[in-house]
Amino acid sequence: MVTSVSSTQPAVAAPVVASAAKPNVVKALGGGSGIDIQSLASSLVDAERAPKAAAINKNITKNEATVNGFFAVTSALTSIKTALADLKDVSDYQSFKLSSSDTSTFTATATSTASAGHHSVLVGQLAAATRLTGTTAFSAVDTSINSASAMTLKVSIGASGSTTDTYISVAAGDDTPEGIVSAINDADLGLKAYLVKTGDATSPYQVVVQGTSGSDYDFSITSYDGTVTASTSSPTALTTLLFDTTLESAQDAYLEVDGISVTSASNDVADAIPGVTLNLLAANGTYDSTSSTTAGLVTGTAATLSLSNDVSVAKTKITAFVTAYNDAMDLLNELSNPKSTLDTYGATLVGNSSVRYLRDQMRTMLTDPSTTPSGDLTYLSDIGVEFNSSGKLTINSVKLDLALNFSFSDTVTLLSGNQENLSKYDTTTDAGLAGDLNRLVTTMMSSTGTISKESANASTRISKYQDDLAALEERMTRLLERYTKQFAAMDSIVGAAKNTQTGLTSTFAAMMNQYK
Repeated sequence: MVTSVSSTQPAVAAPVVASAAKPNVVKALGGGSGIDIQSLASSLVDAERAPKAAAINKNITKNEATVNGFFAVTSALTSIKTALADLKDVSDYQSFKLSSSDTSTFTATATSTASAGHHSVLVGQLAAATRLTGTTAFSAVDTSINSASAMTLKVSIGASGSTTDTYISVAAGDDTPEGIVSAINDADLGLKAYLVKTGDATSPYQVVVQGTSGSDYDFSITSYDGTVTASTSSPTALTTLLFDTTLESAQDAYLEVDGISVTSASNDVADAIPGVTLNLLAANGTYDSTSSTTAGLVTGTAATLSLSNDVSVAKTKITAFVTAYNDAMDLLNELSNPKSTLDTYGATLVGNSSVRYLRDQMRTMLTDPSTTPSGDLTYLSDIGVEFNSSGKLTINSVKLDLALNFSFSDTVTLLSGNQENLSKYDTTTDAGLAGDLNRLVTTMMSSTGTISKESANASTRISKYQDDLAALEERMTRLLERYTKQFAAMDSIVGAAKNTQTGLTSTFAAMMNQYK
């Protein structure tokens, strides 16, 4: 009996299913035990992964909200900084209304360097540029002027007795009215050549050349056959192209500004009045070039130019700041409000001390005395910019209009400290309410400021948590592999046991059959 059992054991134990399935363990999982080993291993790994991944993702979401929140803070401060850029420099307020008693004689524009005041303007003569044409007209724009041969134009520019000569070569075949115009314009001598169509039935085209205004830019043009230079002796002049008709002569503008004689090569006269450009349109006086005295060059009745501060510009800029400040505070409130419904940014910085500090600092600065008080103006509220019960800035238009119209320079000092382009590194100079607030905002927004640091720190934490997620995934992958191998071995053992059980059952059954 024992011998019989022993002889049958190899036949039962030898064909172990697990050993035959080793090349593809996963495929055979569950073959011995009947259990879904892969699903079991994955479920165990997922159960271990889920709480850890959830904690990490929660931290990532929190820090992403912080980054979004500080992006919104930066946007809000940028709007305030943009509005302050129009208030922090004294030149921001220097805008003028100009009025002329004789707009047919001149108009005027002013820059920020001008000053309010009244000026007399007496124009005796306008500046003009030389314009030349010729008695010869042409039937077409491509009519040959020199029998399709090369030719030369000699251009002499300058006042009488002090001219500069330039020679312009015209290639063979380009000796046409159109070619002459192109050659003069391409020479870039300050001359403008063009064709005029007169409407004549047979020869409608004439070449006209205009120079630059001013007596120093008078010019003449002579045409020669062939290639001519300054060293060419006795060149052959062309009578087929003569610029012998003067349509207008070059001259300077002569005027008196506040009794002082002014000469200008252009009709745009800059800085005869500091910061003002006069655009001369016509003479309202008489110019006498033979006068023996400077005072007698221009005679007549002068017109008056008045410059006054344009307070509407300053009011618009102050209003823009109030709007920007209120919008920024609304956004900061949404960032700090745990019940905010604002998409993306709402409730992203609840309890953040930097936001609270920034908001408090700006409000304090706007309610404290200006570092540059002037006259009766010390506080922002003195010019009508006040906080209401809701913490919003409001404008008392009556007070603001009074300040701008009757205390304009004091208002400018209060806000700008009469500074201009004050360096952002200068923290010692009093810069007025707008200048000091601009310093605060600039500091907060700088690369070393609180906002940049907190946002950068949050971004760094996000990267770290993302690395933690990757590391967790690697650990879970290795854990799944370990579980899979362990369960595969178990499955093999169970399968082998089942095979042994089956073999023994068959053996005992055979033995029982023998007895029967």
